[in-house]
Amino acid sequence: MRPLAQDEERVAFWRRHTIGGVVLCVVLPAIVLLRTWITVGVPNAAVIVPLALAVAVPAPLLLLLPVERLVRHPRGRLFYDTWEAAGIAVVIVLCLLDGGTTSPYVLFLFVLLAHAALAYPPIGVALAGTTIVAGYLTMGLVDGSLRPSDLIVGVLALSVATGTCAFASANHVRAYERTAAYAQEIAALARRDGLTGTLNHRAFHERLGDHVRRAAADSPVSLLIVDVDSFKTVNDTFGHPAGDGVLQLVGAALTDLTRPGDVAGRLGGDEFALLLPDTALPEAAAIAERLRARVRADDAALGATLSVGVATATVPDATALQAAADAAAYRAKRGGRDRVVTADDTTDEVVADAAVPVPAS
Repeated sequence: MRPLAQDEERVAFWRRHTIGGVVLCVVLPAIVLLRTWITVGVPNAAVIVPLALAVAVPAPLLLLLPVERLVRHPRGRLFYDTWEAAGIAVVIVLCLLDGGTTSPYVLFLFVLLAHAALAYPPIGVALAGTTIVAGYLTMGLVDGSLRPSDLIVGVLALSVATGTCAFASANHVRAYERTAAYAQEIAALARRDGLTGTLNHRAFHERLGDHVRRAAADSPVSLLIVDVDSFKTVNDTFGHPAGDGVLQLVGAALTDLTRPGDVAGRLGGDEFALLLPDTALPEAAAIAERLRARVRADDAALGATLSVGVATATVPDATALQAAADAAAYRAKRGGRDRVVTADDTTDEVVADAAVPVPAS
């Protein structure tokens, strides 16, 4: 069994559906009570009235249900299935007490079917409808108040209503799934840089803050600040399409080097970042070196290289971590570019292999 809801919008839908169900549990018994009051000689009124009150009076307590937990739990739908089945059973009992298939309460079965169609998938609507048709047919056979031809018409009408509601439910489910897919796609696009596919500035810093808040001595978080060397020269010499190609190359290299849990982002312009949770400084520096070497090899024709600053945090301070990585990246630039410098490197020694001089950006 799958949860009824996996996102906040669907949870909100089931909250509204629950409220609608509570309203029906109050309004339909109120109709029963009204008819009993204004009609003389209602059969079994002494039983019908307490039954209606037994449904209507406690119904508002259902508003206290932990709807979010129910609809997110794989077996939460059992509660709603049981509620729907109980409603059908109560209506059928009312009909039997009030004359069977000739009772006006039979119309309540159509109301319950419509309510099911507004929330349940087609199979659920079909099951509810089948239960309603079976209950109606049983009433007709038990009380014998209808001619066989009239009973058949009633069964067929409920069957057609079931099919119509199931079709409407299928349309609703399909429209919701398409809308949800579009919403997820839009949300993903809003968090991604359109050119490189990495997280954008805002999304990356959200993840940075989340991970750094959990940083500790036994769970360090490392950050790489990656700057494309001489990017302006590449644009001026080879054109902006070539510059875009370099940025895409760096984004692809970052993405390929990420492990499960790592986060790559574009901070803006030609500056990127790579967040490495549970990674100490030496391992982070090794990853930075692989990144630098790969971009240098893959983009040798344009001469684009990277200056990478590496820092590690063992305390929850995202600002300090980024400042340390930025400072290391600046020292890498100042030291000749095409190199990796760590935050604990107080000299301008080259961590990478010998750099190839490139024109200043």
